[in-house]
Parts: sequence; C-alpha cells; structure tokens
Amino acid sequence: MTALTADVVLFTRRRGVLSVLTITRGKPPYEGALALPGGFVEQDERPLEAAVRELAEETGLHLPKSRLRRVGSYDTPGRDPRGAVASTAFHAYVIGAPDVRGGSDAATATWTPLATLLSPTTPTAFDHRRIVRDAVHRRFGRAKALPCRAIRGHRPAQGGLRPR
Repeated sequence: MTALTADVVLFTRRRGVLSVLTITRGKPPYEGALALPGGFVEQDERPLEAAVRELAEETGLHLPKSRLRRVGSYDTPGRDPRGAVASTAFHAYVIGAPDVRGGSDAATATWTPLATLLSPTTPTAFDHRRIVRDAVHRRFGRAKALPCRAIRGHRPAQGGLRPR
C-alpha cells in the first residue's frame, strides 16, 4: 500500500534574496539533510490539511490553507527509502520572512537561499530539489532553472521574480 505525504514550498525574500523555508531532518532517512516542511497525511485528513499541520509542527509557522496552491503529485518509485510514498506538494509566498523554529522531527527550520537549495552540493532529502524547481516554475513562470542573477536577488529590467 502506498503511504501519502504532503510537502510545502514556502518562498520569501530575505535581504533581497529569494529563499525557501527548509528544515534539517532530525531523524532517518536523510538525517541532517535539508528538506521541505511536510509529513504523512493522517487518517481522515486531506493533503492540504496535512500540509498546514506539518508546516506548523515543524516550523512554528501558521499559514491558512487558503494561502497554499498545489504544485503537483510525486510518486516516482524509490523517491522514499521507507517504501512506496506519494506526496502532494503545495507552494505559497510570504512577505517579510517570519521567524521560524524547528519542531517535531525537524532539528532546525530556516530560510535557505534558493541557489543554495538548488545546488547539487547541498544535501537534500527525498526528491525535494525537484519539487522546489517545479514550485519555482508554478510560482514565477520559470521553465527550468532561474538565472543566477535572479537567484542572488538582482532584478532583471523586465520580468523580474514576482509572485503570481
């Protein structure tokens, strides 16, 4: 049987740099790696409700479910070493990077620059790097990777990164 999870890609600008809310996993699998806030959908719970609950439990950030938009579903075999797990991912943008704290199975929570999170040298859990890329495309209309100038906070003359 396939387990169901929900993940959240939350964007903000921090000191002019586009950033994503991440946690550091406090337990296996991927202990110590960066991950998106999220977790298993409980019985009688919908993925959107689980996303809001997990975001609050793991980061202390309370966001109404009306703010979240669906990124997509992820069910590639082997995406989770614990077995067959399908995830529904959601995204949102918040202004003014609120303070966050690690909780539940998250050792820490922090705002991570998008360029750092997308770097292949950054240890990242599951397929969360792919989910973040897809969320960037959904949120900002970028097809693959953002130009380095945009990631570092420089705004192109036209078509700068603006939440939809």
